[in-house]
Amino acid sequence: MKKIFVLLAAFIGLSMFMSVKAYEHNWKFVTAGDASTYAIDDDGSLWGWGWNEYGQLGLGKGSDERYGIPQQISSEKWTYAAAGSSFAFFIKEDGTLWAAGLNTKGVQGVGDGQNHSELTQVGTDNNWKYVTATRFFGFSAMAIKTDGTLWAWGEGEMCALGLGGFANKTTPTQVGTDTDWVSVTVGVAHGMGIKEDGSLWMWGWNERGQLADMTDGTGSLFVKKPQQYGEATDWVETFAVGYSSYAVKADGTLWAWGNNYDDLLYGYQSNDTTSIYTPRQVTSFEGKVISISGCENTRIVAVGENDIITKVYAWGSNNDGALGDGKGKSVDLAQNPISYSPVEVKLESGLKITQLSSGQCYSNVLTEDGRIYAWGKNRGGQLGNLVELDQMTFSATPVLATEVVETEGVYTFDAENIPAAVASAKKIILTGEWGTEDFQTLTTTIGNNSGFPPAGNTTIEEVDMSQITVAPNTSMYVELGTSMNGVFQGCRSIKTVKMPAAEQAANFVSFRSAFQNCSSLEAIDLTGLVNVTNFTDAFFGCASLKFADLSKCEKITSSESLFDCCTSIETIIMPKTITIEKFFFGDCQALRTIDWTRFEGTEVPQFTTSVFWDVFQYINDLSVITLQVPASAESLFKADANWSRLTIVGVGAVNDITNDINVARDVYNFKGQYITTLKAGVNAADVLGNGLYIVGGKKMIIRK
Repeated sequence: MKKIFVLLAAFIGLSMFMSVKAYEHNWKFVTAGDASTYAIDDDGSLWGWGWNEYGQLGLGKGSDERYGIPQQISSEKWTYAAAGSSFAFFIKEDGTLWAAGLNTKGVQGVGDGQNHSELTQVGTDNNWKYVTATRFFGFSAMAIKTDGTLWAWGEGEMCALGLGGFANKTTPTQVGTDTDWVSVTVGVAHGMGIKEDGSLWMWGWNERGQLADMTDGTGSLFVKKPQQYGEATDWVETFAVGYSSYAVKADGTLWAWGNNYDDLLYGYQSNDTTSIYTPRQVTSFEGKVISISGCENTRIVAVGENDIITKVYAWGSNNDGALGDGKGKSVDLAQNPISYSPVEVKLESGLKITQLSSGQCYSNVLTEDGRIYAWGKNRGGQLGNLVELDQMTFSATPVLATEVVETEGVYTFDAENIPAAVASAKKIILTGEWGTEDFQTLTTTIGNNSGFPPAGNTTIEEVDMSQITVAPNTSMYVELGTSMNGVFQGCRSIKTVKMPAAEQAANFVSFRSAFQNCSSLEAIDLTGLVNVTNFTDAFFGCASLKFADLSKCEKITSSESLFDCCTSIETIIMPKTITIEKFFFGDCQALRTIDWTRFEGTEVPQFTTSVFWDVFQYINDLSVITLQVPASAESLFKADANWSRLTIVGVGAVNDITNDINVARDVYNFKGQYITTLKAGVNAADVLGNGLYIVGGKKMIIRK
């Protein structure tokens, strides 16, 4: 079945011009594991994406594999899937149960003690109906058969299997003899289930209140077998996560108890992080609860009517965008943004959702018309949004999963609505006010990761900052994990950068590594950066840059490798004062003109390195470089043993044009933008007109 629909710009402050391509999936089921996602198409075929390091996707291979594009696991007909930490279970239409991935403590239930990278059948029974497992810590699994019996296997050391003891089980073992079980869930060391009459049952370890005030009657912290809690018979859903417990009643109210670490239980900051032994109603949001999910650091709750979810709320850690509200931060930033009260997940308006599931810091929902939206961590491609490895970061707002969206690649956004990923962006247009923290968020959005070298970005070609205001003391060198990174460092496709207006650019104080290894960058206006002191590595590796005007940048005190490996740069305009550090002109093989006609002083500039060659590293013949200085300083430079290796030319008064203008040279305007090439016999003034500031040319300079 093919569907075609129009995806509108979903979030305030973010606009994208896009067209949409037909796709072939109409999903009827989706579930999230620790970091792997599984889905069933309407034809019954089984699919998976995300981490596959232990073969948990069942593709017949493993070893640190990651898939951002859905992979077909089986073309046979399947009805259900459940995933844990690097292992998963699947129920086929014929009622057989299958497993893949890790088999720690016998969690796969196949009895052989081996991991499996291909789907492997669990026993021979063909009447399995439902299966669940611990998803983040622990290796316990439980299932219900069509006859209403409850079964368990895997890790039983904390009585989480409800079998009456502490033993692990490598094959499914029946829990008691009751035949009226309808649902079951497993936490780290406890289990919860509901029977046909709506009664709630629990078992396992109760050291942190996850079994409320339940005991076995002997004072032990272990309840070894399922035991009914209270007398209520209106329970409809349970959710065990870590050492915490949640349950939903038929009236849609949500109740919670157990571990309240980090104030995660109720969706408000109580400063009571002790264990809670009495179920309390969660009242921090409005609506009838349809479903609850999450991981040990986040909680995700879906509300609606008649089993249709219309809103999703989240609270807890917002690392890697786990809350889906657009304000999440990369875990690489070594921050832990937390919302103690529920925030609404920014889903597209009007969606009718039938299913919610969560993995480790990511979640997904399934819509009534068969689409999947996902948000949060995407380090293994578990969001399924078709990104390549270098864009597997995170998404702070929901993205459409598994579908091809063809875009023109123009993203416009302000600092309050930075998208978590711009994998398809060819051009980004920034608006509003931006400061250091905003640029820090942006660098993760465009694909930078911690490590050396960072992943960078290979799609963005143009950055437009012309509309922004810049907060005072803004740095383009930001924290990224445990290291520091230039905001656009490694963006290898950027060709053009439009800088903020001069009065705004004056608020930048550091450009360190800002465009390091942007190998396609051709031009950038630096004249507004009058207060920048640090240019270290700013344009290192910008192999396409041909011209740079530092004439107004008179406060530079850090400049190591500023133009190192700028192998195409031909002309550099220097300010009257500057600190020159090693590798400043390193490997600038095409450099022909250094315009230092603004130089003021009575002594030849020295370097922070004692070796002159370090400044011009790998340039063997310095005589091909013309150094233009004021006529009054010409003798100073020529008398210096180091600078005299260059061709020194003294330049006279303003508007002086040397006689040697018939040599064909590239011409640039005062913003460093390429204009034309002077042809033999053409007067430079005729080409440029009056009022332009600068032209780089051999033995030639024009100034206003």
